[in-house]
Amino acid sequence: VVQGDKDQGLQLAQAAVAADPKSATALISRSYAEQARFDLTAARATVQRAVELEPNNALAWARLAELHSSFGDLDASLTAARRAVEINPNLSRTQTVLGFANLTSIKTQEAKAAFEKAISLDQADPLPRLGLGLALIREGELDRGSRTIEVAASLDPNNALVRSYLGKAYYEEKRSPLDEREFAVAKQLDPKDPTPWFYDSIAKQTTNRPVEALQDVEKAIDLNDNRAVYRSKLLLDSDAAARSASLGRIYSDLGFQGLALTEGWKSVNIDPTNFSAHRLLADSYSSLPRHEIARVSELLQSQLLQPVSLAPIQPRLAESDLFLISAGGPGALSFNEYNRLFTRDGLNLQASAQAGDRETKGQEIVVSGLKDSFAFSLGGYNFETEGWRTNSRQDDTIANAFLQKDFSPSTSVQFEYRSRDIDTGDLQMSFFNDGAFDQLTTSQKTDTYRLGFRHGFSPNSIILASLLYQKDEQHVRDTSDPTTVVDIMEPDTKAKGAELQHLYRSNRFSTVSGIGSYKLDRRQVTNFVIPDYIGTGDNFTSVDDVDASVEHTNVYLYAYLNVLKNLTVTLGASGDFFKSDGNTVTTTDDPFCIFDTTGLCVPFGGPVATMTSSSRSKDQFNPKLGVTWNPAPATTLRAAWFRVMKRAIIANQTLEPTQVAGFNQFYDDIEATNAKVYGVAIDQKFSRNLFGGLSGARRELEVPIPFLDPFTNTSQIVEKDWNEKLGRAYLFLTPHRWLALSAEYQYERFERTADSLNFGVQEATIEKVPLGVRFVHPSGITLGVKATHVSQDGLFTPKGGTCSPCMPGDTSFWLTDVVLSYRFPKRYGFLSVGATNLSDRSFQYQETDFNNPTILPRKMAFARLTLAIP
Repeated sequence: VVQGDKDQGLQLAQAAVAADPKSATALISRSYAEQARFDLTAARATVQRAVELEPNNALAWARLAELHSSFGDLDASLTAARRAVEINPNLSRTQTVLGFANLTSIKTQEAKAAFEKAISLDQADPLPRLGLGLALIREGELDRGSRTIEVAASLDPNNALVRSYLGKAYYEEKRSPLDEREFAVAKQLDPKDPTPWFYDSIAKQTTNRPVEALQDVEKAIDLNDNRAVYRSKLLLDSDAAARSASLGRIYSDLGFQGLALTEGWKSVNIDPTNFSAHRLLADSYSSLPRHEIARVSELLQSQLLQPVSLAPIQPRLAESDLFLISAGGPGALSFNEYNRLFTRDGLNLQASAQAGDRETKGQEIVVSGLKDSFAFSLGGYNFETEGWRTNSRQDDTIANAFLQKDFSPSTSVQFEYRSRDIDTGDLQMSFFNDGAFDQLTTSQKTDTYRLGFRHGFSPNSIILASLLYQKDEQHVRDTSDPTTVVDIMEPDTKAKGAELQHLYRSNRFSTVSGIGSYKLDRRQVTNFVIPDYIGTGDNFTSVDDVDASVEHTNVYLYAYLNVLKNLTVTLGASGDFFKSDGNTVTTTDDPFCIFDTTGLCVPFGGPVATMTSSSRSKDQFNPKLGVTWNPAPATTLRAAWFRVMKRAIIANQTLEPTQVAGFNQFYDDIEATNAKVYGVAIDQKFSRNLFGGLSGARRELEVPIPFLDPFTNTSQIVEKDWNEKLGRAYLFLTPHRWLALSAEYQYERFERTADSLNFGVQEATIEKVPLGVRFVHPSGITLGVKATHVSQDGLFTPKGGTCSPCMPGDTSFWLTDVVLSYRFPKRYGFLSVGATNLSDRSFQYQETDFNNPTILPRKMAFARLTLAIP
């Protein structure tokens, strides 16, 4: 086996077992031969038989602990390791295995004691020194830990695994290029091990070499199955998901956002329990319109699945509808680039600031800490701007506190508090933009409390729970029309929700099942005033006082079936049970009068009170079907058909899977909208430098539209048919290790009814062609230029008006965005300057994502600084 002759090794081991079936030594030998042939299941079963035959064999118990760890069964591994030491505490091997078992269970003191004992028993063994170095680093002693791993490497300089960890240690110490030197040596010593390729890609990404990093991480993915000798298939899938997640971040650095999305979907489908895959998908969704529910939901799932770490929680990322209108706000998503390769105790500070045109400024600061199995993160964020036109100002402040305690590697509890205070003018961009509401103001205060829980019954069975409570106050006032005053207040909105999810994984299939329950209680008071009504000197007033409640329960089950090695079928179903109740009290004071036969004025109006009540319930079954097929290693075909109902989601976050075969389920639709979605796509890697893809989807919507029945004076709900067609094509090229080129085509077609809730659009066709060039140099300089051609035509609603009828319009224009950035050495941060809409081009355009506009009819110059202080 040591010489690589796996077949001969297995034959000899089987012959030994045949000669003496009760020999633990023979069975242990066979387990090594089976492991060498990537059959970890058989290897563990063989060692379990050895333990049964010789329960006092210390080496057999140590070997069993190793194999339990390979399957991720850390509790069983620790139990077996302790038994091995009880039998014979004077073997370096048993002490070393116990040390690693304690280390994976975050018992660093016990781990150090075991490793030191092993070293005293065998001074020449490099493994306990490697373990001791890792334990010291986990406790925050990076220098001592790195020096200890150096000793391990000197004892066995041809050990590729030790070299890879030494490279990681140098990376943490920011000792470039020593880290890459060790990774290069490890690649030569074991060309089939993906580990050094993976870590080398991260080192190159953070030194501004994303093209080289892309090539390394793709190599790591290609080699991933070679680690089957060390890991079970389940853990192997986790490794693949982590590598795909890293690949996606490199794509983002290159401006290849379409590929980042593809890798995010692949990662989640490979391993729904991998937190980094969900985080990648959350970050990738940030660039897509109307994907806020999907983005913050993937972030929630990532947080619940993550182990304790020093990675900061950016305050703004968990909040939806950020209205950021200037280059993504302070920090963008850059904090992710500074996560450590080693989990180690300590404090971390990351900060970002931005300034720009039109009194735009923003700040974000996060302090995070880790001690043993406890982690915290405290952050604050503020963004202010006067906007791109009159009364498009914004003042947004968010605070966040996050606490997490891991009671064991399988059990974790976390608490999060978020506070948001936002004050804005009129942020909506309509096609007929001369109708801006110059006196419209909106203020909102929201407090969100979240309690999360994770427990792993076994490495392939995990349960998640999330409890949410939210309080919200909102005030909207519009005096743009001097003849009418509208004042809308929601003084006390309360929402609470609970979700429970189970994740199961096996070699042939995975399942995600869960249940959720939400309740929302809202009171809205609308004051409508017409001053000096018809010259009477008195005001006409109308007050609508609405009490409404919404209850929504959902259940779901998704199964990911690995029918063939290159074919995954997603089968799923969900059920929604929706109910809403409401009471409306309307009080009207009408000073209008009529004249009697004598010419005297008789009051016609006076105080009038009416009450209406409405309730609605809807139950819906939603089938899900998705297929992902790789007919060739470089080709991915996807297709999906499913139905979904827009739920009353608290804080826009849910644990239910957000996508089926890469097609998004949860758009920012009107509550209780029923959507049927059909989609097909192909992603192709033409060469290691050229990528392309096509996708198309159709959404058939049944949208609940309320209207007031004048005969019964009650609110009615009518479902209107809306349709959407979405298409995308992309072509990405890296012709040189310093250059990345991108070309995309984006298509949207909207068909809606001519009513007051159509978001300004009755019909619209939108086409965008972004063309990008990105120059990245190892010196740290990056220059990105993107020119986008936009065309739009359709029927639009005049701002503040109704479609009676809608008015036609069409537009066509080019936009140019440019950014120049410098990445500081040793990963201390970066500085960027740039501008969106560089030519200051004015245009007419109907924004289809009201909450997150993507283009601006004015130039916005900005400068942004991000610092990471370990």
